[in-house]
Amino acid sequence: MTRHPTFITLLSLSILGACTSDGAPPTGQVAGELRYRDAATNPDGTPRAAATPPAPDGRLTVEVRGTGTLDGLTGACALEAASGQFRARFDAAAAIGPDGAYVATLASAAARLETLGGCPIPDLTVALVTDVVVRAELDATTATCESYCAASARSAAEATCAGSATQATCRAAAEADAQAACHTECATQREVIVAEASLAASLLGEVDAELLRAAALGELRAELTLDRME
Repeated sequence: MTRHPTFITLLSLSILGACTSDGAPPTGQVAGELRYRDAATNPDGTPRAAATPPAPDGRLTVEVRGTGTLDGLTGACALEAASGQFRARFDAAAAIGPDGAYVATLASAAARLETLGGCPIPDLTVALVTDVVVRAELDATTATCESYCAASARSAAEATCAGSATQATCRAAAEADAQAACHTECATQREVIVAEASLAASLLGEVDAELLRAAALGELRAELTLDRME
């Protein structure tokens, strides 16, 4: 399936220190809106809001990549120490409201510090964070396939019929074809519907291994667009 660009708008990000003002352990949270890639307009030219998924929950992964000093690796994993490259991965359940608003809390129990080859890193000294990637997944169910494919087909039809003198007729035909093909693929060949995007690494500020292990990335607010199936 052809992949399309994923868009994310970062609205705010704050990094917490080793503990909060009330002494509680630091936490990380990602919140925002989760919407489908959709047509920006209706056939009559009026604006159209992007559709939101019907699923009440999904999965969110935040991956932080960077370089530093990797100590304690043994065996075949020791070969990866020279690269100095690491990734910290955080998995969380995302609660999704009917308006597409979602929230996911990152927990230290779900934090994994590892090499790019997947070896756990016993001791890490962070030198530089280079990439931050946010990924959301919805299971490809009957409901999510139908809603995703409807929105995706509207988007495809809008692009196909741009400039057509008969917008309604053109878009109706193009949308029907695109939706039928999408639904067959979603129902028989795909497992998840995905939104994925990169954030500017500089927005994380100074992050050390202790904060990564505690999943203390602070509060991220991001708007995510579900635009492909896998």
